[in-house]
Amino acid sequence: MAFALAATTAQAAEVPVAHTPSSAWVVSLTEENDKFTPQNKDRYYTQGMKVAINRGDHTFFSLTQEINTPSDTSNPNPSLDDMPYSGALYVGWGYGAILDRGGRRDCMFSVEAKLGIIGPSASGATIQNKFHDLIGTPQSSGWGTQLPDELLLNFDGEFRRRFDLDSTGHGYRDLIARGVIEIGTMRTAVVLGSQLRWGINLDKSWGHSFIRHSNGYDPIDALKATESRPNFSYWAFVDSQVEVVVRNYATDGTNFRESRGVTRSPIVLQCAAGTTFQVSSCSVTYFIAIRTKEFETQDGVHLFGGLKGQFLF
Repeated sequence: MAFALAATTAQAAEVPVAHTPSSAWVVSLTEENDKFTPQNKDRYYTQGMKVAINRGDHTFFSLTQEINTPSDTSNPNPSLDDMPYSGALYVGWGYGAILDRGGRRDCMFSVEAKLGIIGPSASGATIQNKFHDLIGTPQSSGWGTQLPDELLLNFDGEFRRRFDLDSTGHGYRDLIARGVIEIGTMRTAVVLGSQLRWGINLDKSWGHSFIRHSNGYDPIDALKATESRPNFSYWAFVDSQVEVVVRNYATDGTNFRESRGVTRSPIVLQCAAGTTFQVSSCSVTYFIAIRTKEFETQDGVHLFGGLKGQFLF
């Protein structure tokens, strides 16, 4: 009996310990930039970076920077009809969960509070111009006209619903519908969107998220344990959304101090296409998006792209 017990103990020791939802961590890094598009124009929403950390107990944290510039970055005194220079730097903390509806786990929600600064203290000028020095392109000349420092405080809620579109039951196609409410000094808006995906092992993700219009929640329950994930997953996606904008710091300017600003467009449309590859515990996403005018005097549509890397620990 002692021999059998020892053998059983030895076999158990050889079994790898899987990550449970309470112990797993998901870390993601997202970079959005208009340099990722064929137009390669350095203007409007020109750069965004987010680092998000999701814990297994449903809480998540994020650190984000956004940079906006006018269309003419060579003029030290840009036109008052153009988007003003601005930077935003903020941390986020939130809670998210997948809803269990009678065994169907096809809905999720998250809420996030964002706290930070809009203005020179967000270091938008330093980050952009140091990067331009690094790649050998001219610096932006008008950062002296950027929005002044102001407290950033936002409360955002997001809801998603997944629809399986594959009649074979293999889950090769799905549609993820979403709704987002943003309220605060940074943005006040309602966003409605949908993402159509096709590929393999789609249940390992809840679709791609855009920095400015989604929370930092990446459900660990959907990712499951490292050992249970397939060695390879792939999907392509097309995404569309409509934004009803009540206020946007990048166009309206600051709330409590005098600053530059332009007349915002109350309705903004966005369409995007991209692809995701996942190998073991890592995934990479690339996309390109096109947006209609965010303000009335904007010079046509705006394109930006993005890269996202995600890692499960």
